[in-house]
Amino acid sequence: MALPIITLTTDLGYKDFYVPAAKGAIWKILPSANITDITHEIKPFRLDEASFILRGCFEDFPPGTIHIASVDSSRGTDRRFIAAKAMGHYFLCHDNGIISLIVDDHLIDEVVELPFETEDLIFPLKQIFAPAAIKLAESNDLKTLGKPLADYVRRANMRPLIEESIIRGTVIYTDNIGNAIVNIDKDSFGRVAKGRSFKINYNRAEYFDKIHTHYNEVPEGERVCLFGTNGLLEIAINKGSCASLLGIKTGHLILVEFV
Repeated sequence: MALPIITLTTDLGYKDFYVPAAKGAIWKILPSANITDITHEIKPFRLDEASFILRGCFEDFPPGTIHIASVDSSRGTDRRFIAAKAMGHYFLCHDNGIISLIVDDHLIDEVVELPFETEDLIFPLKQIFAPAAIKLAESNDLKTLGKPLADYVRRANMRPLIEESIIRGTVIYTDNIGNAIVNIDKDSFGRVAKGRSFKINYNRAEYFDKIHTHYNEVPEGERVCLFGTNGLLEIAINKGSCASLLGIKTGHLILVEFV
């Protein structure tokens, strides 16, 4: 059996001993597992942040990697948990819509519901996802985990609203230096623009009418707008924080008008 790779993405609710305890539970049964931390710094309940990070990196892992995303982990036995297969990778997560934000719906091959029997469900990462990851690493078959599920939760808030001359986007992530990532990709922008001039409005009477290639194309401390390495529109301050200086944070509306 190939060395199983398991990644972990959690929110700040899993600080302290929770992540090490889940890792220990996996290693106790599957000592050969290669467990990699992606991040445990997601703000509580922020599916957009978690999905943005996973969407941007999961394809860089080998096919067959098992990605555990335990975000928005409210307690209670009324929650559903799922496993999905998409693009050669496996995902274990809450049925809260995050899977449809990580991978486009038409690319998801299979989804099953993860059953559980405990009445004291306070630690899904260890109680639900760790055993499922072990079983999946041993079988490479979702059918060993649960029954097929067609009505899993889907969300669409990572997609902009596109009209003939307007794109309505949203800031979906602000990184650790305050750059704001918008859910408008370069290809969509180009298709709507058709060579027209534009205004990228981010506050009342404040906008960009030019997209740069690099941060250093503007002086230090000046605002800049560009498409990042992930192909998404990015608003930043050269060597500064637009989250602090411009007040642009996750959820902020970005309106692009073409004239």
